[in-house]
Amino acid sequence: MKISKVIADHYGFSVRLAKKYIKEGIVSLDGVIVKKDEDIESGNLSLAKEFERPECNPSDYIVTEFENLVFFDKPAFMHTDLQKPDDPLTMQDVLHQFSHDFKFISRLDYTTDGIICAVREDFFVFDTKKIYLAYVHGEMKDIATIDNLIDADKKKKVKVLDQAGGHKTTFTPLEFKDGYTLVQAEMVMAARHQLRAYLAYLGHPIVGDFVYGDGGHKRVMLHCKETFVNGFPGASNLTKDFIL
Repeated sequence: MKISKVIADHYGFSVRLAKKYIKEGIVSLDGVIVKKDEDIESGNLSLAKEFERPECNPSDYIVTEFENLVFFDKPAFMHTDLQKPDDPLTMQDVLHQFSHDFKFISRLDYTTDGIICAVREDFFVFDTKKIYLAYVHGEMKDIATIDNLIDADKKKKVKVLDQAGGHKTTFTPLEFKDGYTLVQAEMVMAARHQLRAYLAYLGHPIVGDFVYGDGGHKRVMLHCKETFVNGFPGASNLTKDFIL
């Protein structure tokens, strides 16, 4: 595993921030400054500076807790991973104050709220299912299923390719009102920006999406309603700001 990934997982950083710290020369492996982000199998990694993170009560964010996995309810306008050293509370902070023996197996964007799951480090995940709700522009009249490949080489915006082989996603329109459709999305796995890019590709960008649409709202109107991991369920309630 890359040094940046090990550091990111341990401290709750984004991989990008971990790479920045390697470049700045504050990451050490067995007491020696790391100069390159390489694969390692073992060793004692440490940082040459201390980080004080905000404290919280993890139980305020826990929805359902099982022996080997925990479902958390992430609010909108909170990062999953630490992006900058002075960021306010993140979900990784919440998780680390709950236990260092668990890791998140999914992420949600900054303004997206809903369920995310953490599992024990040695827990084997063999089956997942995710259900989202989204408000989209225009009237989506019919159920749409898409499994196009996604090109994620660009950092900020992914591209949907005209080629099958991606994560199969089914969009079901639930309600149309005042020019917007409430859509339910169901999938087994979700790649970065998958739902946002797919819906824009189908001609129905998510309300508030300034990357794949025209923004125009205080947040991206996307909510992770339910997640199932190896048959274990986790569900989130809609928040007051998920209303048009």
